[in-house]
Amino acid sequence: MKEEEIHYNYYFWGPLLFKATVNDVDLKKLKKICKKRKDWDYRHNLAGVIDNEYEIDRKEFINIVRRYISAYAQAFKLYYGKEMPGGLNIDSAWVNYMKKGESNPMHIHLPCDLSSVLYLDVPDELLEEQRQFTGKGGGPGSISFFNQCPAPGFVGQQVFKPKTGDFFIFPAMLCHSVATFKSDIERVSIAANFSFRVVDENNKPTDISPDGWQIRQKDVWGG
Repeated sequence: MKEEEIHYNYYFWGPLLFKATVNDVDLKKLKKICKKRKDWDYRHNLAGVIDNEYEIDRKEFINIVRRYISAYAQAFKLYYGKEMPGGLNIDSAWVNYMKKGESNPMHIHLPCDLSSVLYLDVPDELLEEQRQFTGKGGGPGSISFFNQCPAPGFVGQQVFKPKTGDFFIFPAMLCHSVATFKSDIERVSIAANFSFRVVDENNKPTDISPDGWQIRQKDVWGG
C-alpha cells in the first residue's frame, strides 16, 4: 500500500534581506566616485567607530546600481507578495574606509525605508584572517543582522563574511553591526539609504520626516 503523501506549507517570516553580487565593471565605476574629501566628511551623521567616512554623489551611485535595485524589486514581490510601493528615492550615500581596530556598533537607519551596504574592496589579508579565526560568532570583519533576541526554534540572526562585490539591501529598521579586524588593511564599502515614493489619497508624497515617518510605515509595509 502506497504511503499517503503529506502536503504542507511553510511561510516566509521577518524582513527581506537581499544579497546580490556587483560585477567588476560596475565596481570599477563605483570606485571612481569615492574620494577622501575632508569637505565631504560624513561622520557626524553615522554610528560607526571609523575615521574615514565620506559622502558620495548619490545620483551617480544610483545610476550605476540601478539594475541591482530592479532585481531587489523582483525579490520584494516574491517575498512580500506585492509590488514594491512606488519607485525609490535615494536619500543619502557614503563611502567607508575601514581600518584595523575600527567597527560599527549595532544600529538602524532612520528616517528612511531601506538601507544598503556594498563592498567595493575586501583585501585577501582579511579573508585569510577570517579563515584562521577559531572563536565563535561571525569573526573578524563580519556583518551581522538581528531580527530578534535568540530563542529556540527561531532564526533571528544572519551573519556574513563579506567579499568584494557583495551588495546587501534590507529594511532600515533591521538592526545590524560590523565586527572589527586585526589585519593592517583598508576595507572599502559604500552605504546608502532609500525611501519609497509613496503618495497619499491626494497624490502627494507622504512624510519621510522623523515626525511623519512612523505613520507612513503603514502605507509602505501594510498592516
